[in-house]
Amino acid sequence: MVRIEGPDEYDRLDGLVRRLAESHGLRLDVVGWTRKTYDLYSPTLHGKPGQLLARVESFATTNGEVVVFDDRAVAFATELAGELEREFAIAEAAVVRRPRP
Repeated sequence: MVRIEGPDEYDRLDGLVRRLAESHGLRLDVVGWTRKTYDLYSPTLHGKPGQLLARVESFATTNGEVVVFDDRAVAFATELAGELEREFAIAEAAVVRRPRP
């Protein structure tokens, strides 16, 4: 029997976060290799670094959690949460509001 493998869940999450970050005009910074943290920032303007707006951890594939630090990331987080529910069969993804670290 031949087994054909596609992208694993982490590669699918990676592609999903990258695509949505780009479509919402957010700057993405990815840290880690096996357990990744996706930090989303406002665009850099006039040499000033952007503000941290949201964070997604690689375990979002199982818990569906998207953390928002600023209202400017709510549209991104809501869209990502919906995609997590569809792509990873999560019953109910959550957008969690927290103060900026």
